[in-house]
Amino acid sequence: MSEQKAKKIRIGKGERKILEYLQKVGGSAWKSEILSTLSWSQKYDAIISRRLENMAKKGLITIRAEINPESGKSKLRVYLNQ
Repeated sequence: MSEQKAKKIRIGKGERKILEYLQKVGGSAWKSEILSTLSWSQKYDAIISRRLENMAKKGLITIRAEINPESGKSKLRVYLNQ
């Protein structure tokens, strides 16, 4: 009988900040809100976007395209998995 060990997920400082922000706002936020809150420069937006994609691959968050009720346009919504 082979038992599978649960693989420990490594979380960096930036990923921890994103997780703390999502917990603080109630578990979900628009991607643009995350970028405007956690990014100090437009050049850093690409790094945070890549970090969000890697977190989704690890299973920490879920990113879905939804329609924003305020603008009526499709935007990305980030949900905390827990």
